[in-house]
Amino acid sequence: MRGGEVQNLALVRHLARRGNEAILVAREGSALYEQAKSEGLQTVAWRPCGELDFLAALRLRRLMKSSGARIAHAHTAHALTLALLARFGLAGVRVVASRRVSFPLRSPFSLLKYRSADAVVAVSEIVREGLLKEGLDPAKVHLIPSGVDLARFRDLPSRQEARINLGLPEEAKVVGVVGALVSHKGHSVLIEALGRLAPMIPDLILVLAGEGPLRDELGQEAEARGLHARLLGYVEEPAPLYPAMDLLVLPSLSGEGSPGAIKEAAAAGVPVVTTDVGGAGEIFRNEKEALVVPAGNAEALGRAVHKMLTERAFAEDLAASARERVKLFGIEAMAEAHMALYRSL
Repeated sequence: MRGGEVQNLALVRHLARRGNEAILVAREGSALYEQAKSEGLQTVAWRPCGELDFLAALRLRRLMKSSGARIAHAHTAHALTLALLARFGLAGVRVVASRRVSFPLRSPFSLLKYRSADAVVAVSEIVREGLLKEGLDPAKVHLIPSGVDLARFRDLPSRQEARINLGLPEEAKVVGVVGALVSHKGHSVLIEALGRLAPMIPDLILVLAGEGPLRDELGQEAEARGLHARLLGYVEEPAPLYPAMDLLVLPSLSGEGSPGAIKEAAAAGVPVVTTDVGGAGEIFRNEKEALVVPAGNAEALGRAVHKMLTERAFAEDLAASARERVKLFGIEAMAEAHMALYRSL
């Protein structure tokens, strides 16, 4: 379950609670499918072989007709292609696409399919601006930031309990990252920055929550720089991890839409350092709710981490402000905004 799946599941839950018939179509055996099914939500399993799988689109079309669906909401780029194929010739079915990343559209075909949607949800202003620059109709592009379920952070373990659970020393300075171990997340830049700080902060520990193809490589990089790192792998529910952290860092290089990890950390009362990528700088403002630094700059990232770890009163003031601001990004607000969009269509 990555950010997009978390948002998709939260939206389906909310629609069901509000008495709407919401059917989640997801890849059979995926974490999203299994979780939704376990919660008793309406789920349909499918196994599309790429975005031009006409049999998968035909099956989706049949489901649209049999259920009387009025809205088909595609939460990934490939799903959008299938939704558009499925609704071809069906009167009264509107297609909504979510765009969660700030990467440019990759081809004329990508641009065509986003233009063909009846509405596109951009999860941050920078994503919205990017879509408008690509030539999408401004009337079709709607800004709805991703939400965080604040209820998950109301009953967290204490700092001591969280550290005992993770086997972390009480006196350590713990810097955490929550996210997939892939190149654009910028873990290597953070490891470089922390490697420079390690001689000045000998009890420094880096905790990485997430899985991905760079797991072994990042572990080796940390070891080569004399940095103590704990790689936790995939964590289904990261909320109890946050109290163990002195600082949450989002070192991403590109691609972020409305990053959830910094919102979660703020909801847990943990100070945040983030690179200025995607919508991160829209969520938290530099030196008001977080420290925001240029992407890919290990020196600037290291200075920000050092300041937050050594000037604790300053860090705690930012964390308190972030905890208030993150209330603007609750899951209920996200879901209600989607319902309003659906009604408008």
